[in-house]
Amino acid sequence: MELIRVGYWLGSTEPGWPDPRNFVDLSWNGDERAEVVLHLRQGAVAKRYMGLSECRFCGELVGSLELSDGTYVWPEGLTHYVDQHGVRLPQSFVDHMSRARDSLEDAVVDDSWWRSIKSWK
Repeated sequence: MELIRVGYWLGSTEPGWPDPRNFVDLSWNGDERAEVVLHLRQGAVAKRYMGLSECRFCGELVGSLELSDGTYVWPEGLTHYVDQHGVRLPQSFVDHMSRARDSLEDAVVDDSWWRSIKSWK
C-alpha cells in the first residue's frame, strides 16, 4: 500500500518540506474547512512516535501520531493548523475527502449478516 503525505511542514530539522505560511487562506469557506477538520480528526492511527510535534506558528505541542484515511497520511497536528491557523489544504485532498464522504452517504447497507447473529456462543 502506498499513502500520499500531506501536512508535513518546513522546520529547523525538516528541510525541504513546504512552509505552512504559504498555505494560509483566511477566506476559505468555513463549512468546507469544518468538514476537512472533521475528516482529519477521524483518521485511523497509522503510526505512533515518541516525541510531540510543535506547531510552526504558535509553538503549541500538537501531537505524536500519524493518521490516515487509507489514501492520505498526515500528522495528528494537521488539524490544529487547519482549525487554528487557517491553513488550507490542496484542492485534490479536499476533493478526495468529499468523494469519500459522498460514497459513504450513498452506500447500500446490507444488514443481513448482523441480523443473523443471535449470540456470541
